[in-house]
Amino acid sequence: MSERSIFSNLVRQPDGALSALYGPYLLQSALQPIFSERADGRLQIAAFKGLIRASMGDMPCSPADFFQRVPPEERAAVDGLCRSLHILNAGALGRRDAALIINFQAGLYLTQPAIRQEVEWLRLAAHEAGLPPARIACEIREHPYDDPDVLSRFATRLHESGFAIAIDDYTGEDRDLERLQRLQPQFVTFDTAWLGSFAENSAGLALLRVVIGQFAQKGITAIVAGIEEPEMIEMCREMGGPLMQGYLLARPELAPTSFNLTYPELEDEPVQALAELTAAASAAPAETRVVRPLRQFGRRGI
Repeated sequence: MSERSIFSNLVRQPDGALSALYGPYLLQSALQPIFSERADGRLQIAAFKGLIRASMGDMPCSPADFFQRVPPEERAAVDGLCRSLHILNAGALGRRDAALIINFQAGLYLTQPAIRQEVEWLRLAAHEAGLPPARIACEIREHPYDDPDVLSRFATRLHESGFAIAIDDYTGEDRDLERLQRLQPQFVTFDTAWLGSFAENSAGLALLRVVIGQFAQKGITAIVAGIEEPEMIEMCREMGGPLMQGYLLARPELAPTSFNLTYPELEDEPVQALAELTAAASAAPAETRVVRPLRQFGRRGI
């Protein structure tokens, strides 16, 4: 799949969501809310995490297995196609303030022309979706074989184009402090195991509160993922109120999602209380819809 054809793979579903075709695979965009807690204990969506869902016929394929089956020479284009799906589907929700966090296999883009081209594709998708680049956070995941200088150049280019940066699996080690310095992220997701080791006592929680406060002074928003037990919500409160993501609060939903109904954005609309949210999330089925595409979307396949 050439870069020129990347948007020609997009198709419109009967419900208005966008999906994509890649060979025999149907690619769909799932969005999972990331919440902030208001002073009155109610939750508001602060961001969405974009998650790709691949299927062949009626058989789902895990993202890891799917990408392993993509030829190496096409992985960069397919990686970009998945991000475009998330951006366009998140934009269709029409929310004023929610950010979107999308994964980046930054090691796929090794040269300045490749970096520049991918950023231009991001800008095009953001423009089509009506999303300001500042509300799109590119989560740069580092692997042992990645060149830190290349990742730094990528982050710089993204920042220059107005996009935000996110990093995950933060543990406070020297390598993470170095990542903060190099990539200058706006979102940081804590490593769940590391977080648990600090959350076992009040001294650890106090230290985490200091870390989150220092992040905030630098314009960095902390995220705690994997919220699956009510105790983790109370832990987040004691930590100073980072953003929260997890199945206890809301499961991912395939676009177009029901989030505008269940979690309205307008201040004059009711926002569900935390207890109601957790009960609804526990009872709701996750991602059961697989819809076949109907037609190509828009002019020039966009």
